[in-house]
Amino acid sequence: MELSAEMLKHIELLVGSIGVIISLLFGIFLLVTRMERHKANFFLSMYLLAFSLRIGKSLFYNYFPIDPVIRNVFLGVLLAIGPSLWLYVFLRKHPQHQLAGKTYLWHYVPMFFFIALCWIIPNDRSAVARLLYFALIAHIFVYAGYAFYWLHKNDKKSTSHRERKIDSWLRFFVSTTLTVVIIYFFIMQNIIPYYMGMAFLFSAVIITFSIWWLQNPFLFKIEAEKYGQSTLEQDEITQLSSVLKQLMTSENLYLDPDLSLGKLSKKMGVSSKRVSQIINQSENINYSKFITNYRVLEAKKRLVADEYSHLKISAIAFDSGFNSLSSFNAAFKSITSTTAIEYRNSSKRK
Repeated sequence: MELSAEMLKHIELLVGSIGVIISLLFGIFLLVTRMERHKANFFLSMYLLAFSLRIGKSLFYNYFPIDPVIRNVFLGVLLAIGPSLWLYVFLRKHPQHQLAGKTYLWHYVPMFFFIALCWIIPNDRSAVARLLYFALIAHIFVYAGYAFYWLHKNDKKSTSHRERKIDSWLRFFVSTTLTVVIIYFFIMQNIIPYYMGMAFLFSAVIITFSIWWLQNPFLFKIEAEKYGQSTLEQDEITQLSSVLKQLMTSENLYLDPDLSLGKLSKKMGVSSKRVSQIINQSENINYSKFITNYRVLEAKKRLVADEYSHLKISAIAFDSGFNSLSSFNAAFKSITSTTAIEYRNSSKRK
């Protein structure tokens, strides 16, 4: 049975609306849900709302006429996507970073300017209008391209499985946006002669993002800024962090299974609260995770070194500072995504 043109339109509207609805609802959820309220999530919300409003306008315009001034307002919303993407990526990588006042608003000045002039901006098939379309798309592309470059430039091998997941998500998020922007350009230039294709693509992208989010809910459980009112200046944090790392590498304090935050603070000559603060702000992890990372790194070295090849896994675990085999196994698997035995065996095969 052949589908009528009217039925095909209904199907197009239904499929195209899926992404818009999911994106709008999740964007609003990130804005209003207190436990998820973090600057990074705020900018992700702006990204989702801006994209969904723009695609929603395209869906509506495919069936109903819209005044050119209103169309320009929705076009201006595109200028919020690039800045929101970049600020989200940066703050998701550095959740403890303090944005200086409202300086981030400068990123949105082009959007405010465009919307303020929406009644005099041409919205037709003229060369000027097409040039404006290109500039709007290029604006997103530049931000997304820089975010992709920045992620690549700052790609440090994370020791934690969680951090690797976050890095993978951000790379996927940015590269997908770049792909969408390129296809959007092809559609606007009629290289891909299917106006509704953008809505379909957006639905596919949002569904893919949703699968990521459902499988990795911790992506939005961003640790609150515990030291937002900190009296520590950045220079002091950097200096004390350097002292802390020097103690770790020169005196191997982490090899002491009874090492506590109190012991470490006495060794540094500062309060326990301050040591905890230094670790949180410089490493973006807590004290326990900080010490565990050093111990696992030590264990990895011993597992592949010939001089320790005669030792059992348990002996290496205790010699690396762990006070139980079970805690070692759990920590090693969490950080390396493999077991100590598998790690040693794979090293031997190499």
